[in-house]
Amino acid sequence: MKKTFVGLVLAASLSAPALANQPIQLSVPGNNLPDGNVHGFRASLLYGQTPSVTGFQLPILGLAESQNFTGLSVGMFFGANRVTNQSTGAKFGLVNWNDNTAKGADIAFFNYNGGQFTGLQFGTVNYTARLNGVQFGFVNATDRIEKGIQIGLINYDKSGTFVSKDLPVFPIINMRF
Repeated sequence: MKKTFVGLVLAASLSAPALANQPIQLSVPGNNLPDGNVHGFRASLLYGQTPSVTGFQLPILGLAESQNFTGLSVGMFFGANRVTNQSTGAKFGLVNWNDNTAKGADIAFFNYNGGQFTGLQFGTVNYTARLNGVQFGFVNATDRIEKGIQIGLINYDKSGTFVSKDLPVFPIINMRF
């Protein structure tokens, strides 16, 4: 009877959803091993989605997605990052995609931020809705530079350039302070 009870408790604890923070997680399409938020290290192979990552993330051959991210992410072999809510830290990859706000450095071939970006975007193509910081690339675009600078071949600010509010594109450099 005692062995049966211990077995049931172990089975229930292993099959229950993990609500605690995990020190290590491996994400593959459709599964997180173990499930839950990550405070430590996360590797994502092909595609992985988890609620929150704090620490070091390693997307490999695909997309690592989370609602919130704090830390360092280094994409390997076409690794890409997506954060749907808030991102703080540095992300390196083929693509960095933030739906909301981001603070830190996004370094990739293509950087996209749908909300406020504070920090450095460094890539071939950079876009953010609102910029507080630096965009450095061949093509830089924003709806509004609040405080910052764009350095690149083509710099687009929908709200106008430092030359004129009626001129949204300016080559080499554009800024507002």
